[in-house]
Amino acid sequence: MRKEELDTPALIVDLDILKRNITSMADFARAAGVKLRPMTKTHKCPAIAHLQLEAGAAGIQVAKLSEGEVMEAAGIKDIFISNQIVGAQKIERLIRLARRAKIRIAVDSVENAREISRLAEGKGMKIDTLLDIDTGIKRTGVPPGEPALELAKEVVKLPGLNLMGIYTHEGIVYRAKNKEELHEIATRAARDMVETAELLRDNGIDIREVSLGSTPGAKIVAKVKGVTEIRPGAYVFNDTQQYGLGVCAEKDFAATVLTTIISVPANDRAICDAGSKAAGPDSCTFGAFTPPNTPPVEARRKDPTTGLGLVRTLDGEILWDIVFDSKIGEEYGLLRGERCRELFKVGDKVEIIPIHCCGTVFLYDEVIGIRDNEVEVIWPISARGKIS
Repeated sequence: MRKEELDTPALIVDLDILKRNITSMADFARAAGVKLRPMTKTHKCPAIAHLQLEAGAAGIQVAKLSEGEVMEAAGIKDIFISNQIVGAQKIERLIRLARRAKIRIAVDSVENAREISRLAEGKGMKIDTLLDIDTGIKRTGVPPGEPALELAKEVVKLPGLNLMGIYTHEGIVYRAKNKEELHEIATRAARDMVETAELLRDNGIDIREVSLGSTPGAKIVAKVKGVTEIRPGAYVFNDTQQYGLGVCAEKDFAATVLTTIISVPANDRAICDAGSKAAGPDSCTFGAFTPPNTPPVEARRKDPTTGLGLVRTLDGEILWDIVFDSKIGEEYGLLRGERCRELFKVGDKVEIIPIHCCGTVFLYDEVIGIRDNEVEVIWPISARGKIS
């Protein structure tokens, strides 16, 4: 079946671009002398995780315990779970999973660490643990430096945990206003992590892993001496968010939503069948890299995050003057621009390059792999809905 014959909306991925993205990041990590542990919440698909491992990834990261359970069942045995695992019910699941695979967890509080240690020790287990360090995103984690040392001094005493590293998600990079600021923010996060690791080591705590994770920051932090691991996620597909930050090019968009034009009611708008339930409701939070007084189309090239994604023809041409509008319905997508009746007719199919690929993928049960415009494979997104 050819791509244009697919029913819509459909999540499709160009297999050649996907492979190139996976291989490029793996090659970069090898050359930089760091381990690659991809964040798989981006795709939630064991088949794609296996491609990443085959390319050289040391293991994978998942956001949630349930994602880890899916990946382990699919044969993946080296898994870092970065979301805090809190409560006896989840910890019991963690211990069962850790009997079947090499598991790492994250902690940022003594209370949580003690509970996990107590239950793990009761089962005769010792679970590899990383301290969660907040390098600016203001989410989970303890601050670098002395606060991290104080927590580490307590965690290292716990018999059911093996404190072996520190990790951060330097997500504050998404707030960068230009490439120079992106480089500065990512570098500062990496240095904070390296200095924290050195502080812990100076106090007799054996820190072997210094792990940072984001697609925009990956190729920056990997070059800071002392970083041992990078954990990008969105690089496999890329999206308009990554493009706006300057970390991917037009040729690097692997995943798109195939959609059908169902109405062209006016010159300035067309309606497609990919609404918020198919394309995703995400919005972007970082500043544009757009100089003032830039013509509209050129401004959109520099800041593609107006609306919820870019519109691309089946031939691969991005329609820069068409906005996939944020004023969207659950079942209706709005394409806004002055040339809609010129460009579209009812029944045409176009592709949406999402603003945030992770949020879009979560809406689908399967991803359809395309090569040379032909359907080659359909992969189940087995970890879809796994949020516990």
